[in-house]
Amino acid sequence: MRFVSTFLIASILLILLPLNAAAEEWSMEWQVDLGEGYITTSPVIFDGHLFVRTSGFWTGDERPQVFSFTLEGNEGWNRTSPTTIQHDLSPLQPVASGQGDCGTWPDLLLIGWADGVVEAVHPSNGSVVWSATSLVDGWGITGAMALNEDHVLIPTRNGMQRHCLSNGALDFSTNLSLGWRNGVLSTPDGYWQGDEQGRLWMVNQNGTVETSFDFGGAIRHTPLAVPTGLLLHVQYPTESKIMHLETETMTATTLQTSGPSPAVPIQQGNLSVFGDSDSITSVLCEVICTVQDRLESTMNGEFSWSQSAQIYAPINTPEGGWMVIQIDAQGSFLSNSTFTTAYDGYGTAAPAFDESSLFLGNDAGWLMAYTNSQSTAEMTSYDWTPLLGAMLVVMLLTVLASITRSSGSEWGLRLFALMVLSISLLLLQDIAQQWSERLPPVNEPTTQGSWDSSWPETWLGTQIVVFDFGDDEKVTRGGFLGHETVETLTQAALEESGMAAEIEQTEIGPYLLSINGQSGGGWEYFVDGQRGALAIDSAGIESTTILHWRMV
Repeated sequence: MRFVSTFLIASILLILLPLNAAAEEWSMEWQVDLGEGYITTSPVIFDGHLFVRTSGFWTGDERPQVFSFTLEGNEGWNRTSPTTIQHDLSPLQPVASGQGDCGTWPDLLLIGWADGVVEAVHPSNGSVVWSATSLVDGWGITGAMALNEDHVLIPTRNGMQRHCLSNGALDFSTNLSLGWRNGVLSTPDGYWQGDEQGRLWMVNQNGTVETSFDFGGAIRHTPLAVPTGLLLHVQYPTESKIMHLETETMTATTLQTSGPSPAVPIQQGNLSVFGDSDSITSVLCEVICTVQDRLESTMNGEFSWSQSAQIYAPINTPEGGWMVIQIDAQGSFLSNSTFTTAYDGYGTAAPAFDESSLFLGNDAGWLMAYTNSQSTAEMTSYDWTPLLGAMLVVMLLTVLASITRSSGSEWGLRLFALMVLSISLLLLQDIAQQWSERLPPVNEPTTQGSWDSSWPETWLGTQIVVFDFGDDEKVTRGGFLGHETVETLTQAALEESGMAAEIEQTEIGPYLLSINGQSGGGWEYFVDGQRGALAIDSAGIESTTILHWRMV
């Protein structure tokens, strides 16, 4: 009887943790054949619409185009460049409306064409707001643009140009050397861009060349900024190298030698992922940058992160498909699978995601939309190992308690009860976390998780912290990168603000009591508008989090 009762207790502990599905299950909703061109850059979701461009070898009067679709697959408009040449590989760049020293602009979609023209169009109808030209030498614009406050940086065929977002006025045009797919990185110190000869250039905000470094190969992507400098995937005739450049001393280190034809790398916080014709490689940059894991694959295009924090990578082979990789925060590849469609083939374009949809494009010109009925919370896998171990301990102690009970001893039963209590306490935080993820979120006013137009544009794409003391008294700090928990981001913002905080260590983790001696009725935090449910050392954050502390 006691065995049955104890097993029931263990079963209840198991049920306390809700079931989660580890895999995404997609179903096709619609597909469109975009014709002679192929899709080589990721579709873009902006203002509730889907934008996609085609490129490649065309016949007759066919030319590359940019299309607008509703998320349900209805075409809104398409724009053809009658003079462009191949290949049109510059990713579409959405720009939210705003204002700055050089003027005011509406929502824009920026299009860079291989004939050297850059156009800013209205996303709603495709009409041109402004356009500008750049040098063509075989081809024109093929790399990724960069936004810099009220300006946009354009990677031209032989350098870079900076234009005002409001009217396209040219600030400067700097000649460097010939490039292809070589995007611009904008940093507070200046702009970084590589070229086909393997030279990395740093250009000041006024357009003058500050410095350069020769890697001796070809740089065909936007450099990645990391806490220790820059990361690059440099192409050589028969191989490639993942390189780290320490920008203070301009010292380069080879992290990994791999296959040819590098992909466009992706970055989230301190974790970067690279691809080429041999493998996919993860690199973690903290005190130093180290290679964490490798996975065999042929990947020469773009990566993207799904809503459930999986990496999607197009497989550039005749069979095609997309590799789906589960990766942890340290860069270890936990699992991988292949997502296939009815139109698989060569592909280099990354998918685009919204909350429940997946949009894919490949070299055959097929645009496909899939939906997922599961929420992202349901798709988060759970490690059952600790709980199963706890159940085993409970069952063994049950046997022990039964034996000692039959011999007339009470100590075994008491030991059993004590162990059950200990295990329950050990599982308490995990159970609380699982419950908090499954309960409906409690949302505060959206302003606590929204961008404030008064903030500097350099904070876009970074982590931001707001300390709200009430009565319109706020201290806001931004531009942080790489923090993974509420605790470390809060500490960084406090240090930069010169404020002191009192933090109490409790049984469930650290608790913020006061800031600069002000405690009120306590402090609570919100991550992107959602009230925090975990201790600050356990609450994870994204690379573009807005963290709001409020005194209650």
